[in-house]
Amino acid sequence: MTRRGIRWTLATVVGFLALVGIAASATHYLQEPYNRGFLRYPTIVALHVVLGGVYLALAPFQFIRRIRSRHLAYHRRAGRALVAIGLLVGMTALFMGLVIPAAGWPERVLIGLFGSVFLVALAKGFLHVRSGRVALHREWMIRAFAVALAIATTRLIGIALLLIVGSPTGGQAATIVVASFAVAFVLHASVAEAWVRATRKSGVSGTGAVKAV
Repeated sequence: MTRRGIRWTLATVVGFLALVGIAASATHYLQEPYNRGFLRYPTIVALHVVLGGVYLALAPFQFIRRIRSRHLAYHRRAGRALVAIGLLVGMTALFMGLVIPAAGWPERVLIGLFGSVFLVALAKGFLHVRSGRVALHREWMIRAFAVALAIATTRLIGIALLLIVGSPTGGQAATIVVASFAVAFVLHASVAEAWVRATRKSGVSGTGAVKAV
């Protein structure tokens, strides 16, 4: 497959997963929560769900070259807003995963690890562009977005496993949650890193022609 074909395939997959994530956020309150702990912290859960949907709805457009080149002012404003939203999404995800996990300590480990990766990548991406290192900004924002988008893949894997298992016991349900998170996060982080390395220009020092202000 050509580089152009790979880009279009990746863009299609990303768009589909973003829609899955947005739909999951939009329908969150139309179904019984799979984690009863959500009912104890409704405000934190609402922040995570609603802002997570906003992040997945807007973030993909930040990677469209035509929008960046023709509407740089919008790209900068939206970028700042998405960093703030992303920080809230990441911090609430850490709280939910560490304080009220549905699957015990394995979920705590996974959410703690990848939630931290998301927050670090988001912060590094912001700091790099503030210093004019646009190439490095791009790479870290790809990593952050890939981890955030993994929640959609988690949903798809979880649904597939539920269809296979049927009516899972409590232990099986916990295993499904952990397996879904693990596969999705590792897959997304790996694909993002592979894409970053494949599209990195040789000799790039991390600086770019445009400095965000």
